Amino acid sequence: MATNGGRSTTGAQAANNEPPAGRLPDLAEAAALSTAGEPGIAIGLPASKRALRSQGRETMRKLLDAAMVAFDRRGFHATRVNDVVDIANMSHGTFYLYFSNMSDLVRALTVEVATDASELYRALDEAGTSLDGKNPDDLRLWIGAYSKLWLRYAPLFRSWTELAAADDAMGKRIRRTLGTMTDAMSAQISAAGTASDVDPDVAGLAVLAMLDRFHYFRELMGDPVDDEALDTLTTIVHRALFSGTD
Repeated sequence: MATNGGRSTTGAQAANNEPPAGRLPDLAEAAALSTAGEPGIAIGLPASKRALRSQGRETMRKLLDAAMVAFDRRGFHATRVNDVVDIANMSHGTFYLYFSNMSDLVRALTVEVATDASELYRALDEAGTSLDGKNPDDLRLWIGAYSKLWLRYAPLFRSWTELAAADDAMGKRIRRTLGTMTDAMSAQISAAGTASDVDPDVAGLAVLAMLDRFHYFRELMGDPVDDEALDTLTTIVHRALFSGTD
């Protein structure tokens, strides 16, 4: 269960069109991810070796959010520490209290987005929300929650494949997350039992790919992902995979 400032993120929140709130990465996990494949190198050592108090967590949150803004403005590869601290209105010294370099910050963000995405899909799988086609509104609420998550982390979702290829540890984390997301949707398709000629695993991955690429191309074309667009997405998925139970 994801947490944010002591609040838990539950399947009920996902069912109410509220995706897991942006959460600080688990520092121990971020540290392990940072040092994977680099024995003896303690990436992000200052932040990862202590429990942060509220002010420290607020500062770290500002740096992570500033990085997202910088990625959006300059692109993933062009963003530098100077860009992040300028947007956050902080010093370079403050940045290096929390991260050793930009790669370290990106790894922390990867932990965050991967965890939030996994929790959203885990809620779909475990919280009793059924997408069996009897109530298309459930599907619409879930797609809306996914959309909010994608839009919040758009700079990272745009670079998902690139990040996975650039760093082995991040790649493993991203692939594990994609597996969790696909498995949850596949389980819903299998449980519905309305598309007997469809492989649930292939269909689950196809739904995930459609939602991701739709948001990417909609943004590229300069069109909003509004209620009308999400309604259409819901109709497509519902008719293709779940409508046989109506």
